[in-house]
Amino acid sequence: MAVELPARRKRELASSAASVAIATYSPTANPVALPKLFTRAEDDLRPTGHRVIRALEILPGAVALFLISSLFWGYAFFPKELAVALLFFDMYWLWKSWTIAYHIRKGVKLMREAQARDWRADYALRAADDDGILPWEDIRHVVIIPNYKEGVQKLRDTLGAMAAAKGAQDSIIPVLAMEETEGKEAHKRAAILTKEFRGAFFDLLVTYHPANLKGEVRGKSSNEAWAARAAVTELVDGRGWNIDDLTVTSCDADTLFPPQYFDALTYYFATDPQRYRRFWQGPIFFYNNIWQVPAPLRVPNSLGGMIHLSRLSRKRRVLFSQSTYSLSMRMAHDVGYWDTDVIPEDWHMFLKCFYALGGEVDVEPIHLPVGNDGALSHTAKETYINQYLQVRRWGWGAVDVPYAAIHAFRHPNIPLRKRMLRFWYFMENHLMWSTQWFFITLGGLIPSTVHKLTDEQLTPTWFSLSNYVNLSFLPHWLSSQFTLPALFLTPCLIPYGMILYHDWKLRPPAPKHMTRLMHLRAQLCWFLISPITFLFSALPALDSQVRLMLGRRMEYRVTEKV
Repeated sequence: MAVELPARRKRELASSAASVAIATYSPTANPVALPKLFTRAEDDLRPTGHRVIRALEILPGAVALFLISSLFWGYAFFPKELAVALLFFDMYWLWKSWTIAYHIRKGVKLMREAQARDWRADYALRAADDDGILPWEDIRHVVIIPNYKEGVQKLRDTLGAMAAAKGAQDSIIPVLAMEETEGKEAHKRAAILTKEFRGAFFDLLVTYHPANLKGEVRGKSSNEAWAARAAVTELVDGRGWNIDDLTVTSCDADTLFPPQYFDALTYYFATDPQRYRRFWQGPIFFYNNIWQVPAPLRVPNSLGGMIHLSRLSRKRRVLFSQSTYSLSMRMAHDVGYWDTDVIPEDWHMFLKCFYALGGEVDVEPIHLPVGNDGALSHTAKETYINQYLQVRRWGWGAVDVPYAAIHAFRHPNIPLRKRMLRFWYFMENHLMWSTQWFFITLGGLIPSTVHKLTDEQLTPTWFSLSNYVNLSFLPHWLSSQFTLPALFLTPCLIPYGMILYHDWKLRPPAPKHMTRLMHLRAQLCWFLISPITFLFSALPALDSQVRLMLGRRMEYRVTEKV
């Protein structure tokens, strides 16, 4: 391993004067023995057989298409039965809408409490009564920032927010994980940033992920695996640090951490007895450039952040790591780091840890808002295209269905309920993503349209509320809209309004140049939620699942964010 690093005595490790290490990783030169685990998902699954794997890859797309098409052939052959099934879905959607809104409200309260909390003072109180707590000053946070052709300013903003965190000079070690394929540009960008941020952190490392390594898929996961190994080689092997005192955080090139994040991470890592079996996750909001992206795209960006906040604030939750998350370096090392042949690395890394370590791994929330950029290009057209492609890449997470299913059966040592719950949540998330829009929108539109065009009634007569309430004073066209599905779906507008309110309160202030007319146009986009969520949520998710079903592999594509 070649490291351009000034010699430093052991007692100088607490110095706030940071240095820069240019680290390259060589698998044969790493004296820390790696566990005998697979570092490629394909190698891990190979004993199962290609046919089984392909069948499981086909499953999400096939089920999604079956469910969506049932809205057409179901009304043709089983109209009453389908209508009743959709009625139950409407009841479920009512429950889900109110549940999401309630937990968003709860999540906002938890975020305010976390932002006002003195994490170091709370640590001191815990440490006085508990001998099992790690010393605060021993803990270091390695933060891997994979990047490829990112602008200097984008990375400058990310490092700047990190440098503003409490204790940055005492504990934070960013790793600029560059791609060697960029050539001189990557080295130039790294040189500019390391010069600007010298002394801002406890240390700053730079790694260069080689191109075209055998069996690798280019992307965030393979880059992070390389960078994490390089960091361990430098810090643990080279400097003699204890790997059990290190955390590693995966983030994006545009991630903005709140100032208290790493204090909170130190607190949880130091005080949790299960620290080596935990992921820590903050709610992610696409608010960094919310006022620069086109107004229609603010709708899915805002909804994504609100829903993530809701999931994290649930008491009974089944969570997966997502996009920006932290874990112990010990756990990452014990499972062989990130797999190098996958595109969606976040949920996959959690599943890898969960099954490799006997189902003891879980995700704990850090209720501090993490900022990310929405897709933004130089023109509106390019921005819309990049938004679609980004969501399609996220939807490619369905490729892990074989991994999740096969490991659920491979590990009888893990309680059956725990295995099935994880797999069900994984499948349910992807299937709902690609199908729920069709159930909510077309489920009622199809029978209504058929009735208007042919006067044929596809739904049971008892669906009409006129059977229970006298609606004769209303015109027929209006009274016909009062149905049981409408009875369940209309109250969903209330939690929808609550989501809009909390989004409005949490967003950063609008720029001064925005006029009232511009604000009005932006708010009107919320009334277009149906076509917007179809184009930038349901359709790209379905696109990914159908591609997977047809065996059309996807290459990692960096989303442009200017």
